[in-house]
Amino acid sequence: MIRVALVIANLALLAACDWMPGKPTAPEINRGNPASIHGFTNLWNVNCQGCHGETGMWGAARPLNDPLYQSLVTDEWLTGTISNGIPGTLMPAHAVSMGGHVTDEQIKEIVEGMRTHWTGTPPSYAAQSPAIINVKAPTGNVAAGLVTFNTYCSPCHGENGVGAMAGSPVDNSFLALASDQMIRATIVCGRPDVGMPDWQGNLNGKPVPQREGLAPLSNTQIEDLMAWITSHRVAFPGQPYSKDGNTSPGF
Repeated sequence: MIRVALVIANLALLAACDWMPGKPTAPEINRGNPASIHGFTNLWNVNCQGCHGETGMWGAARPLNDPLYQSLVTDEWLTGTISNGIPGTLMPAHAVSMGGHVTDEQIKEIVEGMRTHWTGTPPSYAAQSPAIINVKAPTGNVAAGLVTFNTYCSPCHGENGVGAMAGSPVDNSFLALASDQMIRATIVCGRPDVGMPDWQGNLNGKPVPQREGLAPLSNTQIEDLMAWITSHRVAFPGQPYSKDGNTSPGF
């Protein structure tokens, strides 16, 4: 009889574990486990919004919530970039196989989410776009690139790229963070979130006054622009420091 009572008491204690305080719930069990995160918004917020913006715009990195850009890149390109990152830039490799913490299934969810929510209706001229994906070194003419820049870009970026209402694209700190691919995509698609027109001279489908009377940029002109802009890269970007150290008060 005593043994039966002990068995019943033990069963009662085990059953009590389901309601006693301190037992982790399912969300708490998954806390800290990146593989448990699903859903495009959740995955984007955890992995992407810090650079590309909460809604895919207004981030430091390329806006991906752009119908023109989405119409010009393939699923394979997006998947490969998320998985492998872009060497030499702040875009890291996210795939588990590359040392990241995002599974192949999650990467597929991110790509499908962008395609579902951000493709919109691209402009009618999207099919005539110059090449947007080119991982090779620029082959354009540097001198011709300067002429093209001052003709097409200086109203916003300043003569010779010194900066004006928009920043300087030849600043060595900027070039240390921007890949050739990012610069090319920006020239072709513009930055609709910050008011930069695309290669046609349009912003959100409407021509900008700074490009009035100018033909759309050709692929040759874009190659020249790329050559001139990237010719300003330096081996060790940033502010040079005195060999004698910092002699300011307090140091």
